[in-house]
Amino acid sequence: MSREVVVETVYGKYHKYEVIKKSDTFGTKFYVHKDGKPFKGSYSSLSIAVEVAKSAG
Repeated sequence: MSREVVVETVYGKYHKYEVIKKSDTFGTKFYVHKDGKPFKGSYSSLSIAVEVAKSAG
């Protein structure tokens, strides 16, 4: 069973980026959603996902 949690929100000039943490039995991955839709991912580190969101915004 996969669990999704928004752990960080980055506001760009025109878009909102959310860093999503997905945890399951195999580990944890981080994804970036743009305006509520999947944008980029998967990342093994929260800091990398946040940097991607900041650079996109």
